[in-house]
Formats: sequence, structure tokens, C-alpha cells
Amino acid sequence: MAEADVIGALVEALKVDSIVAALTADRVFGGELPKDETKHMPRHAIVVAPSGGVSTAAGSYVEHDTQRVDLLAFGPTPNEANALLRSARRAMTSIRRQIFSGCLIHWAEPAGGFSARRDGATQWPVAFQPYQVFHALQEVS
Repeated sequence: MAEADVIGALVEALKVDSIVAALTADRVFGGELPKDETKHMPRHAIVVAPSGGVSTAAGSYVEHDTQRVDLLAFGPTPNEANALLRSARRAMTSIRRQIFSGCLIHWAEPAGGFSARRDGATQWPVAFQPYQVFHALQEVS
């Protein structure tokens, strides 16, 4: 049995949300923005990036774990980046025992408040928030 890809699953979860999909035109990525996307920025896009964190399953034999992720929402203006982050938050926190891309996600909850800034290298507006995600380690069908 293959290991589940929680980042890919969260990307899919955001892409299938009708509001997020309408705002991003399917520009939801795992890890970082693809190079061919950057020439069109700043515009609406989301990146789901792993960010470490403490496992709530440490020391157990359960086939589940938690993963902390950063949700980065880009927009043409700071207000639009913030609005996209709010829409993505609604989509993330509505996940309850759902399978996306073969990964069972039990829940995704904010692991802290949101913040907004301009990207240091590009000056694109970006809003971000950390999440803790509880998920199965093995792929399911």
C-alpha cells in the first residue's frame, strides 16, 4: 500500500471548492509556485506548503499523523489576498473525514492566526495562515 500525499490531497480539496476554484481559476499548488506561473503574478493563487510541527501521534502505533502546513494566498492587492485566504479557510475547516487524492483527512484546523505581508523578493501581496491536518498515512480508496 502506498503512502498518502497529504499536500496533494489538500491541493485537491481546495481545487474542488467552488468559491476557491472560481477565485483561483485552478491555480492551487503544493510546495511552491511553479516557475511558469510566476511570470503572471501577482494574481490569485494558493500554495499549500509543509511547515513541520509537532506530531500528535508521536509514540503511538496508529497509522495516522498530523502535518502542519502553511496556506499562502496571493492576490493582485493585499485586500484580495486576504479575501482569498478567508475563502480558503472556510474550505479547509470544512474538511471532516473526507478522501482527496487517496488521502483520508480527518480534519484541518488553524494552528494560529493569519498574517499578511508582501513577499520579500517579489513584493507580491500574500496572506498566510498555518494549519494542523490530521490524516491517514496510507492511501485509501
